[in-house]
Amino acid sequence: MEFIVKKTTELTEVEQAEILALFNAVFDKTRPLMHFRNQFLNNPLGYSYHSIILETGKIVGCDSYIPSYYLIDGRRLLFSNAVDTMIGKPYRDFVNLYDMVIAVHDYMKKDGVICVYGFPNDNAYPVFHKSKLMKDIGVLATYCLPYRIGGIKPALKAFNCFSQLFAKLYATCNGLFASKKIHRFTIEKEAQTYNATRYKRLDGDYKIIRSGQGGFVYKLMRYEGVRSAFLIDVFDKSAANFNRAVRYILKNHSKEFDILLYAGRLPFKYSGLIKLPQKFSPKKFHFTGEILNKEAIDKNLFFNIDNWDVNLSNYDLL
Repeated sequence: MEFIVKKTTELTEVEQAEILALFNAVFDKTRPLMHFRNQFLNNPLGYSYHSIILETGKIVGCDSYIPSYYLIDGRRLLFSNAVDTMIGKPYRDFVNLYDMVIAVHDYMKKDGVICVYGFPNDNAYPVFHKSKLMKDIGVLATYCLPYRIGGIKPALKAFNCFSQLFAKLYATCNGLFASKKIHRFTIEKEAQTYNATRYKRLDGDYKIIRSGQGGFVYKLMRYEGVRSAFLIDVFDKSAANFNRAVRYILKNHSKEFDILLYAGRLPFKYSGLIKLPQKFSPKKFHFTGEILNKEAIDKNLFFNIDNWDVNLSNYDLL
């Protein structure tokens, strides 16, 4: 086994194709090469980091990290998002995973990356958690607004008119009490550089609505067979801005979705969305991280999810 780390711009076309083929095989996807390049080249640095396992010259494992700038108390720091951790089945053991992750962590630290964060799925989370390669930051909450209940539970189709009326009234009534006060998180994405590149990733099919200095981003897609509208990010964060985004999507796309979803942490009420108990959430968003440069950031600050402006814009699969 050989372990190497390369930036996306250093990968040959053959290496890109091999990483993509491994991704499609491990995750049972059909991601095209264009989406691969969109995913890893569209960030403030213009490249991502890839930790690669080679066996007789063939790529059998890869762990990728997308860099971006974050602001902490006015300081501009380089973070990196861990995505697409994968190893071919015959080579899948803890030693290979550990060596692959440590190799890229060491490389990124020398390149000025302060810390890494990620959202491991239910299969990967126990491995990263027990090995302490990544530690818990928290779990994202899921917020929703069921608009057409029959689209979520076909047996309840007869109640569609009631759920539609409820959704509209709920969003409108929330708007009467929604505060315009902006909430600032201790750890925030550098909005200008982050937003300029984030929504060119994957298929680039994001809807961006701008209003003055703020705005919001959403995506319409099927999720687990349900027509869903994902509210990905709102800027700046206030109950009034969230409520405005919810009402806009209801007004302009009511025929295109059955449920509106947001994943993140909202420190205010009256957003127009309903917070789901974790046991009813369609997915558990494990939020984990690791500090590479322990002198640059306080661990108590970093490992507290309430300090983070985090939502689906930080997530790599949407």
